[in-house]
This record gives sequence, structure tokens and C-alpha cells, in this order.
Amino acid sequence: MKLLIKRFDGEKEFTQEYNIEVKEDETILEVLDKLRNKDRSLTYRSFCRSSICGTCAIRVNGQSVLACKEKLSKFGDDVVIEPLKNTKVLRDLVVDHSYLEKSIKELENWFVDEIDENIENLQIPGLLKLYDKQTDCIMCMACYSECEALDYDKNFAGPFAFTKTYRFVYDSRDKRDTQERTELAKDKSLYSCVSCQKCFMVCPKGISSMNDIKMLQTKDKNPPFNESFGANMVGLDFGNYF
Repeated sequence: MKLLIKRFDGEKEFTQEYNIEVKEDETILEVLDKLRNKDRSLTYRSFCRSSICGTCAIRVNGQSVLACKEKLSKFGDDVVIEPLKNTKVLRDLVVDHSYLEKSIKELENWFVDEIDENIENLQIPGLLKLYDKQTDCIMCMACYSECEALDYDKNFAGPFAFTKTYRFVYDSRDKRDTQERTELAKDKSLYSCVSCQKCFMVCPKGISSMNDIKMLQTKDKNPPFNESFGANMVGLDFGNYF
């Protein structure tokens, strides 16, 4: 198999070609490991190898994937591997993850509760179902890499960030005012989503951040009713579509 890997050495970008034998059941990460045994300068991230940490996300033939999850053989004989889009490349396939922390701080995506050390804060299974899927988000930034809204609105927080907001808005135990969370989301262009569904198509956990965004919009008591913010989408319930 011929692999083309888009690389960056800290000063210049270049594409390097590798020829390597690939077994049908080998993951992309396993192949990268084999390449690195031959070329120690090749740089990429990996930790859990179990689709949990999200650090190994890259693009393969134009699609953002987890290197530890996908088999390389599914992409054919000619493969192009590159770093995620919409991110700063630090070296080769390694991108800057500092935006993850920044997005959490900007949207204040953390649990707000009245702590009582003597009472366990349990959740009812039926209410957990409202946001259980969203808790699966591993913040791998695959959705952020493919997001079309970022092509025209750089202030857009990104699909995963709004999914995190959704997770707290729909958690009945969270004490933060829903409209306050919604206003924070609006400050980061909540209404700029273009409904392309690319976030859903590349999410390794099958989360539709587009759906989460639309559901957050229904919680907004002061929606921006103008065409530039996609007001025609406000108030629609997408819950039965996914």
C-alpha cells in the first residue's frame, strides 16, 4: 500500500510517501506504529488505543477518524493521511488541543450543584436517557475538523462544545440557569450551525451535535429572529429524527 502523509517539521510543510504492507485487520494506528519503527521522526498522538481518550484523531482520505478505531484497509490502496482541519498543527499529525480547555472555560461547561457530602447525587434512569448519549463525547475534535460553520464563522464554538452544553442543560441535577447557559452558547455563535451533519458522520460515538444544537435553540427564551442566524430553525423539535 502507498501512503502519503502530510507532515510539518515546525518550519515547513511537506508530503512524504511510504510503501508498506498492510494486513486487512490492522488499524491506522498500528500501521503508523510500524512506520515509526522505520522513521523515528514521524510524529503523532496515541494513548488509550481503545477509542476512549480521543487523542489519535486524524484525517484519512479527507475524513476525520480515530486512528485506533478504523482499519486502514477500508480506505483502499492509495491513502492520504493528514492532521485535523481547523486546528493549529504543532508537528506532523499532532495538533494543538488547547482549544478544548478554552471552549470549556468560555461556555462554562461544568456541573453546578449544591454540594452535600452526606447525600449522593443520584440520577433517575429515565432522566439520564435525555443526555446519556452526550456523555459519550470524548472531545476528539473530529467534528470540529469537519465543521462547515467554521468556514464562515470563526467564533463558532464547535459541535463538541455545544454537545457539552446540551449535556448540562438537560441534566435535571444541574443548578445553573438554563437561559444563562444558552446565552453563553449564543455568545459563541449557537445559531451559526449550517445543519450539514458532518459532525454526526465522523463522530466515533455516533453523536449528532447538530441535533444537540437545535435542541439548545429550543431552550432559548430570546432567540435572534433574523435570517443571518437561521431563525427558521428555532423552535423545531429534531428529537424524533435520530
